[in-house]
Amino acid sequence: MDTNLYKKMNDLTKVKNREEEIIRIRKRTQNIIIICVILVLIGLANFYSAILRFDTKIVFNKMIKHIAILSLACISFYITSTINFNIFKNKKMRFLFLTLGIVLFLIVAFFPAPTIFPTINGGKGWIRIKGFSLQITELFKIPYIIMIASLFARGKDDGTKISPMKNTMSVFLYLGIFIFLLLCLKDLGTGIHYVMITFFLIFMSDLKDKIIWPIISIGVSSLTIFSFLFYKFGESFGGYKHHRLKIFIDGLLENKYDRFEAYQIYQSLVGFGTGGLFGKGYGNGVQKYSYIPEVETDFAISTFGEEMGLVGMFLILVTFLILFTLIMNVAENTKTYFGKYLVASIGGYFITQVIINIGVAIGLIPVLGIPLPFISSGGSSLLALSVAMGLVVSVNNSKLKEI
Repeated sequence: MDTNLYKKMNDLTKVKNREEEIIRIRKRTQNIIIICVILVLIGLANFYSAILRFDTKIVFNKMIKHIAILSLACISFYITSTINFNIFKNKKMRFLFLTLGIVLFLIVAFFPAPTIFPTINGGKGWIRIKGFSLQITELFKIPYIIMIASLFARGKDDGTKISPMKNTMSVFLYLGIFIFLLLCLKDLGTGIHYVMITFFLIFMSDLKDKIIWPIISIGVSSLTIFSFLFYKFGESFGGYKHHRLKIFIDGLLENKYDRFEAYQIYQSLVGFGTGGLFGKGYGNGVQKYSYIPEVETDFAISTFGEEMGLVGMFLILVTFLILFTLIMNVAENTKTYFGKYLVASIGGYFITQVIINIGVAIGLIPVLGIPLPFISSGGSSLLALSVAMGLVVSVNNSKLKEI
């Protein structure tokens, strides 16, 4: 009788624990969606404010296009959130993504069709057809994340014995391939972002500290040496990229952030400075009136900071941090290594993009042309982020099936 009672109590405890876990999983999904919607709405409002300098017809057309992109992003999120993320972890899918990336990047880099594959700010990476543009290098961050996550997870979920160093070297091989392709496209900023995503995953992986820290140290040292050599000797071939790096270093070392050599950063800092504590009020910013180039895309946060002030900046940074915490919480509670590494990589992709964009806007990082998640108006960035967040939800909800 006592044994039967104990069994019933144990069963009730298990049922209660399962119910509580289901509630936690659904609440995480709900919170991720809510935070993403909040950021999208902030981005939409900020975009509308930034384009108020145009006449009514242009504003209307730009808003319609932006809303259409947001609708497509929502569809992409829904599709990726409902599929089984495990279909991406096999060797065939890695090979498919790698082949597709190599072929696509080389076509964009070398195919002689400037109207279809335009050069923008000295770099390539866009496909433009009848006024509709896609930035391939931005969209391909998601397949790249899937590839490196599946490489790091090789042998861990199925019990196969594969050396962690072999997986790590494979990841560096893939990184080297894509860095080479991005250099062919002259897109150094996106290349640096690929590197940061990779090193974030290395840091979050199960590699031992005695392996992780030498790798990170070598990476930081290599980047520092490369930047110094490029700064000193890259003027003859670096063009626009060298000019950006020179402006940044001269600004830090010699306080040369004047409105001629560092125009974008100078005006961005003016916007933040004049915004004060509470900002000038929504729609009342002046930097968007042709003072800051790319005010709707790479420097969208400058408009937000000017109009919403320090308080607004603090709130949006907290919102970004909440979303990052939710993503990493999904990674922490995922049982499979592939799911864990996939979500952790997406967390790295998201937070490094935030750090780079805001760092550029306040003059702490050279101008790299990286959009701010959900706030910048770039359609490719919004589509990539929607797919990434859909994958996070897919991994999170996969535990419901297990339960």
